[in-house]
Amino acid sequence: MTTTASTISRTYTALGQVASIDGARTDVNDVTQYAYDAQGNLTTVTNALGQVYALASFDSYGNPQSITDPNGVVTTLSYTPQGWLASLTIDSSTTHYAYNEVGDLLQVTTADGNWVKYSYDDARRLIGVRNRLGESINYTLDPMGNRTAERTKDADGTVVRLQRRVFDELGRLIRVVGAGDQTQRYGYDLNDNQSSDTTPRNHKTQQAFDALNRVSKIVDPLQGVTALGYNSDDKVTKVVDPRGVTTLYTYDSLGNRISSKSPDGGTSTYAYDEANNLIRSTDARGVVTEYAYDALNRLTSKSYPATPALNIKFLYDQTADGNLGIGHLTGLQDSAGVLTYTYDAKGNLVRQHRSVGVNSGDYYETLNYGYDAARNLVQIGYPSNINLTFTRNSAAQVTGVKLAIGNKTATLASNISYQPFGPVNSLTLGNGILLSRTYDQDYQLTQQQVGNWQTTYRYDADSNISETATSLWGAVQYEYDALGRLTQEQTNSVKKAYSFDATGNRTQRTTTNLTTSDATETQSLTYASDSNWLTSINGSTLPVDAAGNHTQINGRRFTYDSQGRLSEVYQANIYKIADYKYNALGQRIIKRAYVMGSQALAGTTTYLYDPSGKLIGQTFYDGNGQKTSGQYWFWLDNMPLAQLTANFSTLGEVSSSKLIYLHVDHLNTPRLATDSTQALLWRWNSDAYGVGSPEEDVDGDGKATSIALRFPGQIYDAQTQLSYNYYRDYNPDTGRYAQSDPIGLNGGLNTYGYVKGNPLSFVDPLGLETMVTVWQPVGFGSSSFGHVSTSINGTTYSWGPGGMTTLPTSEYLEKNGFRDGMAVGIDLTPQQEQEQEQEQEQEQEQEQEQEQEQEQEQEQEQDVKVCLSSDQGSYNFTQNNCGSPIQNCLQKVGVDTKNQLLPVSLGNRLLDMGVVKGIKEYPASRPATGRSAPWAK
Repeated sequence: MTTTASTISRTYTALGQVASIDGARTDVNDVTQYAYDAQGNLTTVTNALGQVYALASFDSYGNPQSITDPNGVVTTLSYTPQGWLASLTIDSSTTHYAYNEVGDLLQVTTADGNWVKYSYDDARRLIGVRNRLGESINYTLDPMGNRTAERTKDADGTVVRLQRRVFDELGRLIRVVGAGDQTQRYGYDLNDNQSSDTTPRNHKTQQAFDALNRVSKIVDPLQGVTALGYNSDDKVTKVVDPRGVTTLYTYDSLGNRISSKSPDGGTSTYAYDEANNLIRSTDARGVVTEYAYDALNRLTSKSYPATPALNIKFLYDQTADGNLGIGHLTGLQDSAGVLTYTYDAKGNLVRQHRSVGVNSGDYYETLNYGYDAARNLVQIGYPSNINLTFTRNSAAQVTGVKLAIGNKTATLASNISYQPFGPVNSLTLGNGILLSRTYDQDYQLTQQQVGNWQTTYRYDADSNISETATSLWGAVQYEYDALGRLTQEQTNSVKKAYSFDATGNRTQRTTTNLTTSDATETQSLTYASDSNWLTSINGSTLPVDAAGNHTQINGRRFTYDSQGRLSEVYQANIYKIADYKYNALGQRIIKRAYVMGSQALAGTTTYLYDPSGKLIGQTFYDGNGQKTSGQYWFWLDNMPLAQLTANFSTLGEVSSSKLIYLHVDHLNTPRLATDSTQALLWRWNSDAYGVGSPEEDVDGDGKATSIALRFPGQIYDAQTQLSYNYYRDYNPDTGRYAQSDPIGLNGGLNTYGYVKGNPLSFVDPLGLETMVTVWQPVGFGSSSFGHVSTSINGTTYSWGPGGMTTLPTSEYLEKNGFRDGMAVGIDLTPQQEQEQEQEQEQEQEQEQEQEQEQEQEQEQEQDVKVCLSSDQGSYNFTQNNCGSPIQNCLQKVGVDTKNQLLPVSLGNRLLDMGVVKGIKEYPASRPATGRSAPWAK
């Protein structure tokens, strides 16, 4: 094992202030320089690329009243007489802050006039939040300041959401009580480690810890045991799952992971440069990937020596044509084409332009974005002169969505209303159909009315759906085991039962027709003894390659490229029927379909995504490369509202179109579609895992309505007969993926399983642990406003003036022992949590300093996909501060925190939104040194 030495050099001024930091790399000049005025105020920061950030016009407290970034964008700040931030202005948009006489933040007013107010008790503890609509959240505190109750109220003062917590005499959370008195219980050992977690259905998970307080064993409610081993640096070296399947990791002396031996994904190795950037990886197939970085440690290329056609380039800081792109990802070049991004003065993405190759020609598509003064999205310009506009109320909530095709307009949704600090509760679609939703006081959806169609939902104490009853399809009852896995679904006519092994692999599905004497149909699945590879179904063998990719399913043979992506599909083992290309973000961009037998090109499909990764369009070309038609989807956050099918003239203009409205279930999966007359055209009544084809001609007019959307994040692919799910391909028939999870065990012990066997509650692979910690304000400078860090699966990400610092959570907590912290667990869907880790890792690639006291989750970094939505630019304590990365990442997966400036505001917002699944307090273990600014409260 060879370890590359890392040396970081610092120089100081005569007053002891840092003058320069020379990073660890020797292949580039990676020096960051700092300059100060005579009073010791920091006046400029010049990064390794010579990009300058200037601070000027300091007040008597040393606060800068002007900050200019390398794009020339000026942020103007004003302060109260006490030195508290009173306003900040960027590109003529001003946000105002108001305080009480002791410096507690009372109100934040954004540039669009929207505001949020805060109230406190006599001990200066936050006890209330109120928005401009009159909705509020009230907190009840115990003497230690723990929140024992949260009540969300509507504008009339009616409680619409209730959560209670019970703490022991040591301030440890021991119970969380829902509105229906369902109770989650927590136990602790003598070292305050959480040793047990018992669900309301009384299913207990237990954890054992070693002498260093590291988790050594996890016992699930069915007595399945997971064991973990560590090295002397507290790095996980061994994971043994309940079946005895073992995964091994090795590290170099700097803590970088240099190998992973997975029974599912095979053995991979990694190499690093002096700055601990991953520069080479080799997967189980022997495929080598090489990585290069600029002087700011931003990923600039990924190369595949065996297949150079797949090489990827990442471009930054481009400023042509008025692009304020310094500090941003501005372009991507890959086998699928070229993608460029343009930004405005506020850092908003305003243009996304791409070229994509079809046959021998290039086609161009542009997405344009418009924003209001408070950076709220108000307009999206699609290709082909299709435009989407959003109307917002005084609280910045979207209340209407309109579509324009050339000079023709249509309403997609109007009268949109929301639960207080929560989800949509009603809207009227453009064809007049009313969507109305009812929630209980846990914000669980209990009834949905779509026109004349009604669905009711019932839940067990663990919040698993126990019954759905629809006016279209009748009632379905569901049962679960102690791990929350779906074990049975039953209608009046059919019962399906599922069995699992200890690691969550489905071993059997039995289907029984309850209305006839037909024999029960059984699907039996067999797995390798030393991995989670599915080896056969009912005795029929399923081949798998060295990296764990299935190479044949249902008579179709798959091949995979150097990126590990499904690239070709063959039928009858010899006839290629489709091939695929992916971009640098991991998105499928091109599909070419072939005529079986003749191998003639039948047609090409290209796919279009928004910055968050949602599929918003697909365009179809004939075998000659002529654009013939397309489909576009229009979204309200993560809810698809409508689908537009457009036919194109020979000039590429829309010659005719048809708009249909989509009606979704509780997961935002489309289940019904209607036209402008409210006629039902399409419906999809699948089982819980998605088995079952849609009815495409419900009205019987002989014209099929095609909708490719399936579960959230999925589209059906006719050639593979699988559902494409961004990074992988999902097989509804087996309820699992065709490929091992690219993030390894970080996605769960079973790297193939779909949503931990509970497809009614979640929408992607098992998630990671995501905790957002809000730290007490102390000292002077940016820390005087508090701090925000994010912990994902035991690794903490902290964004500051020096870039993204990455440390083991245990080490980070020790470093911050001088101040109190409160961590909130975010209740994300599994796909959201995977995206969080990927986007936080991208922030690390963009750090401006070479503070390399970091530890990286290198297995994930191997697979990380640089994407626009993860690019946060350069640190600015007012415009892009410690809370910005996690807020941007959360927003891109549907959790909109409304760009909270202050850490405490972010914490409150998360609590208010109902996405918090747990709270952990980190009381200060030692006093802070020095004095704090007067506003540091």
